[in-house]
Amino acid sequence: MTQGSRLSTIGRARRSTALSTVSASIGVLSIQLDGVPCRVGCPFCYLGARTANTNGSMELDLALVEELLAAIEFDEVAVALSEPIAPWLEPLARIVAAAHKRGKPVAVTTTAQVIASCPALLEGVRRVNLSVDPRKGSVAPAAVERAAAQARGDGEREVVLIASLVTPEFAERLVEGLLAELIALPSVNKVALNALKPPPPWCDRAFWLRTCARLAPLLAEHLDRRLFLDCYVAARILGLGGCPARADVSPGPEFRACVYSATPDFRFSTADELKERLAGFVPPAVCPFPIL
Repeated sequence: MTQGSRLSTIGRARRSTALSTVSASIGVLSIQLDGVPCRVGCPFCYLGARTANTNGSMELDLALVEELLAAIEFDEVAVALSEPIAPWLEPLARIVAAAHKRGKPVAVTTTAQVIASCPALLEGVRRVNLSVDPRKGSVAPAAVERAAAQARGDGEREVVLIASLVTPEFAERLVEGLLAELIALPSVNKVALNALKPPPPWCDRAFWLRTCARLAPLLAEHLDRRLFLDCYVAARILGLGGCPARADVSPGPEFRACVYSATPDFRFSTADELKERLAGFVPPAVCPFPIL
């Protein structure tokens, strides 16, 4: 499971009391909960390259996060979390409440095991991104459908499967038919084919061109409807639009224009400071990792 920084409720000494919003939206704003690296310890996880901030902490001030959500323009908050879930129920609820005050949706990226252990965590969540790869549990369509149905709840919640190409063997399994089966699941709205970042040697430009050719019938029918390609594959390899912008404010307080970047663009102290620095925000011109 992709993981991120812990949130703490330690108060900050200096706070701005009057926060206005910036005019330019930064798109999806990611907030990573839990420790870095997470207990799953995937060797390819981009979060594993992140380090503690200047004071040695891997924590974000939750009160500051709430101020950020009141101050800056964003389209959606995306929260990633995994087991153990208990420490993050209150932080997640406060993030959901802060986003709802702005009329913005919240997405949670997690695993089937987490949802099964604590369905209440999805209260107020608009979309669930379910990680699908052999490290996170069964990838059998029947098992994934059960998890998706539970995540969907009363039917108002959108369910997106994040199928990560974690090994050449799993990538081949997806291309050979599993991907089509996942797309067809009744409780699933969308499937995102997720590339590793940074890409391992086998997952290069040539691999993606071959894979897209093999998936041509699925892409013709479902691309950008029920099937979505990873951001760097679509934008950088295939040239299907630009960077969608997936900013991140954890751990820190740090800001990354690309959630996958190990190094923050800058650190900030207050919501007002971040608001000012985000004036005229544009997505990154280049990816933070090489595309071979």
